[in-house]
Amino acid sequence: MPENRPVPGLCRLSGGLLIIDLTFNVNVSYIKFMKPYYQDEYATIYHGALDRLEILPEMPKVDLILADPPYFEVKGSFDFVWDCFGDYLKDVEKWSLGCYGVLSDNGTLFWFGSSKNIAYSQIVFDKKFTLINNLVWDKGSFLGLEESEGLRSFAPCTERILMYGSQKQDLTGLDFVEKEYIAPRNPFAIELKRARTEKGVSINRVAEYGGFYGNVNHGGAVTNWERGYNVPLPKQWDILCEYLPIKRTEYEELRTEYEELRTEYEELRTEYEELRRPFKNPHHQQEILRFKNDSAKNGKIKHDTVKPVELIGTLIEACSRKDSLILDPFMGSGTTLVAAKQLNRKSIGIEIEEKYCEIAAKRLSQEVLDLSA
Repeated sequence: MPENRPVPGLCRLSGGLLIIDLTFNVNVSYIKFMKPYYQDEYATIYHGALDRLEILPEMPKVDLILADPPYFEVKGSFDFVWDCFGDYLKDVEKWSLGCYGVLSDNGTLFWFGSSKNIAYSQIVFDKKFTLINNLVWDKGSFLGLEESEGLRSFAPCTERILMYGSQKQDLTGLDFVEKEYIAPRNPFAIELKRARTEKGVSINRVAEYGGFYGNVNHGGAVTNWERGYNVPLPKQWDILCEYLPIKRTEYEELRTEYEELRTEYEELRTEYEELRRPFKNPHHQQEILRFKNDSAKNGKIKHDTVKPVELIGTLIEACSRKDSLILDPFMGSGTTLVAAKQLNRKSIGIEIEEKYCEIAAKRLSQEVLDLSA
């Protein structure tokens, strides 16, 4: 076991369970039950002497989870420990609850799986999370299988990655400000809804009168105006004033009030920005992620299902900030922690097999931090 590199207060014990403490002010001598297998300024590894599900509920909220679990009877000895697929799905259910308990409301979860079995995992995770993308990792040609005449199917060259957010994410950040604070105070919306209700006509009838049809719903623009999402043009307001008993007919006066609301919105935007689920796409990736898995081909990293650092780094860069905390509950050889360290993110890895903890620790100890990242 490699010598630990102590940093202030990274973990403590409470009620027999491990708690990760991010205040960084607890003396490491308080660690009485489980020391990190390895730690440096950015990365911490825990050898899974405890079951992951005992650790996860006691952890603080994390901003990003990258989970590459066993796929079930695909590759590696860890893939063949269940008696049947039903038993495997029971563990998937437990893992989903563990992730649910530790992911922040504006966090992101990536869940890896095989093309044949990922649909079953999606059914489980859809119960607790909001699906954002069903990503395909295109690994490219492997062993020239596409040229094999003996293969009685198309050559397998992909894996799947489910991208999830919290089901609470729609009520955070700018959506919250817009829908809960700005839209209900929109003066056009207030006056339009009052006048339409007074006349006793439907939104569809108003849309028909003015020709305010939309491409999706029959209520068209009128629906959005009443919800406060946007405002009518001057000519459209004149038509509404002709048809409905609108009292506040002065368009410019209403528009001034609306612009004042928008100014308030912009002032609040920065404050609420941190509440949004982070996402940036500097490399202009689409739902098919094309990264060759040279790490698996050259065999330098002794793990059956190692992922390329470039792939993991792309996901981390897209869905986290530099002050984010990242968790990999199936750490394996430590690729997530290596990629996080390269991007100046703090990370926690949990791994049940000590030989992989050893590999990950060596990779991290040899990693040179790019301070320009």
